[in-house]
Amino acid sequence: MKHSLKIFAAACLIVACVPQRKMDDLQAKYDVCQKSNSECSTQLSGANANLLICNDKNSVLKTRMLGLQADSLECFTAFDRTKKLHEQSEETAQRIIENNRYENGRLTTDLNAKNEALKNKERELNEKEASLMMAQNRNRDLSASLATAQSDLKVRENRVAELEAILKAKDSAVLALKASIQKALLGFQNQGLTVEVRNGKVYVSMEEKLLFKSGSIAVDPKGEQALLALAKALNANNDVSILVEGHTDNVPMKSPTIKDNLDLSVLRATSIARILTTVGSVDPRRVTSAGRGESFPIDPANTSEARAKNRRTEIILTPKLDELLSILSSQ
Repeated sequence: MKHSLKIFAAACLIVACVPQRKMDDLQAKYDVCQKSNSECSTQLSGANANLLICNDKNSVLKTRMLGLQADSLECFTAFDRTKKLHEQSEETAQRIIENNRYENGRLTTDLNAKNEALKNKERELNEKEASLMMAQNRNRDLSASLATAQSDLKVRENRVAELEAILKAKDSAVLALKASIQKALLGFQNQGLTVEVRNGKVYVSMEEKLLFKSGSIAVDPKGEQALLALAKALNANNDVSILVEGHTDNVPMKSPTIKDNLDLSVLRATSIARILTTVGSVDPRRVTSAGRGESFPIDPANTSEARAKNRRTEIILTPKLDELLSILSSQ
């Protein structure tokens, strides 16, 4: 209202100061202004009404906003509490995960170790089973071998018994042969002739003085008598092999016809073998002659007595062992 009065006073002042035409213009403008003012008042009234409504709504909205703020604060508090609980839950879950990871790793390591140990045990068991199988096979083989060995042993025991019987018979034959030879040569045993058993053989040893003159290969008559007596005994024992071995001393030979002591020993053995086979009628297939020279002295002393002992002829008589050799060859 005060604003309208101010406008009216201003208009009167203008009327007093301006001409009629201007007054009319102003009146027209005034009327427009009045109309506009009326419209504005109407609008203002509407606006005030709207403002009251808006204020009421605003009050309601403020109340609602306060409620929402309170709810929001409560929600925020609850959210914050929930967030903290969530963070705590995440931390707890992380610790649980880490503990589970560590425990899983430990259990995995332990499981791997146990699996490896189990594999080792299985491998050891397989090896032991294989060893046991091999041992069982060996035992079977050994049992079979033992049975075979026992059978072979029985056969060998039988053969040993046969051999012992044959050897006993051979020893008996050798002793009987010795006795027969000693009896046949009884008259010559004090003339440089000996009969003895060595290594299962009968050795008839004749010194040089009984058979030969020094350096000679011709048998003396007395020696020939001894050889013929021996031949008679040998012809009575056909299962005897005869080896004639000549021996000399170590004094070098000095003869244009005999090269050395070895040659002398061979020639003397040949002369004796010839008398046994030609004069004594001993089967030549039974007789072998050989010479040893000075290589096998019976007395190594460098004396005339020792050299006389070494100048000898040994007739080695061996009973035939065909049955024994047959058994040995079948072993």
